[in-house]
Amino acid sequence: MPRTVLNIAAGYIPLFASDFDRCGVTRLINFDPLDQSEATLALQAALNCLVGDVQNVQGPAEVEYFTARQDTIQAIGNDRIDLTMSVSPYGFAVVDEWNDALMNVGSYVMVFGNQANTFITQDRAFTVAVRNKYQELTEGLVDGLEDWLGEIASHVLWGYSSYRTALNGNTALQLCNIFKKIQ
Repeated sequence: MPRTVLNIAAGYIPLFASDFDRCGVTRLINFDPLDQSEATLALQAALNCLVGDVQNVQGPAEVEYFTARQDTIQAIGNDRIDLTMSVSPYGFAVVDEWNDALMNVGSYVMVFGNQANTFITQDRAFTVAVRNKYQELTEGLVDGLEDWLGEIASHVLWGYSSYRTALNGNTALQLCNIFKKIQ
């Protein structure tokens, strides 16, 4: 089943859909409201020009990277987001009204970080307006977790450090909190 993932707070080095092709991820949209400096805009343009496969076949770009919400929404179009994820979010809610509207009941949210990061908890990862629409998957609920989600969590926790997105230092990733949209 083809899946679409939205990566919030992608930083300067975003995730690639091909990192998760074993999980059925066919589209990975990176969003980070970074500053609109000339260097950031040049990076965004360069990333969005990369083609999804070596043969130059038409299709989604290997990297989709946006710094403005409206551009992200326009690029997503009619696609539904199966998973919203964020690696080491800090200072903002990962899910608010705009990206909640892009997810159906049954969609997931994964928030990665460490115990010092309070922005990976349900109280901080969601705005008040959408918080009650999501249920945190606790140990008992995680046991029945779909394989593709477990594989993504493992890949990010053990193969991806947030220093790749914040080039000024390494943040150990120790936790993955998972939520499911229930209404």
